[in-house]
This record gives sequence, structure tokens and C-alpha cells, in this order.
Amino acid sequence: MSESEVKVVVPAAELARRVAELGQELGRGLAAEDPILLGLLSGAEIFLADLVRAVGRPWRFELVHVTYGRGETGGSDSLSIHFPIPVDVRGQHLLVIKDVVASGVTESYLASQLRERGAASVRFVALVDLEDERKTPFGPDYRAFTLQRAGRLVGYGLKGATGRLGNLPYLGEVPRT
Repeated sequence: MSESEVKVVVPAAELARRVAELGQELGRGLAAEDPILLGLLSGAEIFLADLVRAVGRPWRFELVHVTYGRGETGGSDSLSIHFPIPVDVRGQHLLVIKDVVASGVTESYLASQLRERGAASVRFVALVDLEDERKTPFGPDYRAFTLQRAGRLVGYGLKGATGRLGNLPYLGEVPRT
């Protein structure tokens, strides 16, 4: 897949403007909470970097990896949370930074796990909210864009099926393969 096959969905300038606005909104609205920003791997790294710079406050940020696997008995799929750097979330206000929120299943599970670990609050910030694809009542607390997709989103950290095109400075879409 090459860049020439990418349909631009959100141009770079609009993306940068909206992420800066969102960061400033978070900085003003959540200043008293001093939250920890948890960026979900893989896909939210670029969004997290730009967002945390736009917040204008020295908030802590960390990365989280949520993995999918089969249950121990070979049953249903399960999710597990891995913090590359140990993070004690007890009593902390958390802002989970996610690239795309679609079904809401991962987010609902992650929120419940973080609350079970003692987080004071858990809120979600989505770069892209695909609310038409929701399978749960979950919705992000903050979102940069609400979109509908026909293909696979790429750019701005979203790498697509080939693991490429994540370096594009805009959000684009390629046909599903």
C-alpha cells in the first residue's frame, strides 16, 4: 500500500488545530485533578505526544498495552493490561488516550479494570470516535473527531494492516483488504 492510494479524511492542518484545542480544553477543565495520561499502544503515541504538549501543564503520561488472547480454558477471548513502566493508579485520576474508539468493548473492559485497581476516576480521550460501530453503551468523554469509515484508517500513528503509513501527518483511509 502506498501513500498515493490514501484518501485524506482529516487534513494535517485541521488535525493539528483540533488536537491543540482539545489539549487546551483538557488543561483548563481538568487542572485541579492533575490526571495521569495513559496512551494505549499501539496507535495513540503520536496523538498522546501532541496532546500532552498542548495541555500546557506538567502532567504525567505513561503507555499501556492491552493485549487480546484466548481464555486459559480455550474459551472466549480475554484482554490483559500491561504497563511497560509500573503505574500505581490507586487514588489517581486517569485520562486514557486512545487512537480509535469503535465497538467500545476494549474501553469498557479497560475502564472496569482500572477502577478495580483503585483509580479515582477514568476518562477516555479518542482521536477518532466511530460511534456508528458501537457494540456497548461506552462513549469517550472527549473526542477530536467523530467519523464514519468505509475503509481502514491510517496516518497520525494509525498504521493499518501493513504496519505502514502511520507516519502520515493527516488521517486517511485505505480500502480494506
